[in-house]
This record gives sequence, C-alpha cells and structure tokens, in this order.
Amino acid sequence: MNTYPADEQRISEVERGRSWEAILPLAPGESLSVGDSILFAHSFFRAGQPTTYIKGGDSVLVSLTDVVNLDKTDPASGQALFRVRWNPLGQSAPLDSPGRKVKARRSPSLS
Repeated sequence: MNTYPADEQRISEVERGRSWEAILPLAPGESLSVGDSILFAHSFFRAGQPTTYIKGGDSVLVSLTDVVNLDKTDPASGQALFRVRWNPLGQSAPLDSPGRKVKARRSPSLS
C-alpha cells in the first residue's frame, strides 16, 4: 500500500465518488499495479519542508483499477509520474475504460 498526501477537499471528493483518478509520483524501486491500494491521508505542506501527515486526520483508501506510466518525471521530485484510477466510491458499477465503448440498453417499449 502506498500513502499519498491529500487535503480535506481531495479526500471528500474521493469519498463522495466525485474523484476517481490522480497523477502521482512514484519513488524509484517502488511499483504500482492494478489491485494495489492507495491511501490518501490528510496532510499539510510548508515550502522547503517535508510533507507532514496529520495524526488522527481523515483518510480514504482506494483499490486501483488502472495504472499508466506517463513516461514523464515530476519536476519537483524527479520521480516518475503515473496516472491511476479506481472505481468511484459509493457506486456499484465500475467505470468503463477510456477506450472501451459501451452499448446503451433500451427500455422495452410499452405498446
């Protein structure tokens, strides 16, 4: 499980199913793959200081459904950037993949 810093708004958006993807840095030697868990934990950041997680702060755990290496580097940390996705929380049906087309079902017509 990887832990990433988040503010209250980000955590709230994930909890309410309004956010289901992120672009995250990954340190050398670490990996992310479908099925891995990510914990977004409440934290704060001060310029020139390491991120500080708030003891007893809010957090939300998601299970990854898609992981894409963007082949780019985070300019601030020099770490590789990945786009990750998870199913929106509170919704039972999974999201469709970006390249996958879904055929809409028609309701039976009333005659």
